[in-house]
Amino acid sequence: MICTPKAEDSKIGSTMSALNYLTVQDILWINLQITKKVQTFDFADLEEASYYQYAYGQSNSLLAQAGRFASGFLRKKPLSAGNDETAFIALATFLKLNGYELNVTDGEAKEWIKKIASGAVSGLTAVSGSVTESHHHDHGHNPAVKATISEVLQTYPSLVQ
Repeated sequence: MICTPKAEDSKIGSTMSALNYLTVQDILWINLQITKKVQTFDFADLEEASYYQYAYGQSNSLLAQAGRFASGFLRKKPLSAGNDETAFIALATFLKLNGYELNVTDGEAKEWIKKIASGAVSGLTAVSGSVTESHHHDHGHNPAVKATISEVLQTYPSLVQ
């Protein structure tokens, strides 16, 4: 469920020891929670969209990777429905799993993700301007991914409807 690179390869400032990633199955579960039914998808595109979380070489630049994940997932649109909403919830979850909060309100979420999808703003710019480090993150331990996804889904009820 979670892939973590070697601790010495994944420093972010002085607070991060390893990055946590969403799997293809996590993203499919997010999409199911949003759309309330199993969607068709292109597996190769979904896998590639999921892999945008990673970086070439050392995966240790969370905000850059999060921005790349948002832009790449939205560009690929691997699912038959709910791509924008799934990308947003997956992005917010990826950040939360790694100790950052996405400071976008439920009312702002659709417009925020549409700006990235349309190319009006880059994923990195959008993410960098909308996050704060969380003081509640348990660094160095595997987080409860499904519980984190559920928490993020509850934060954005309008987006999820």
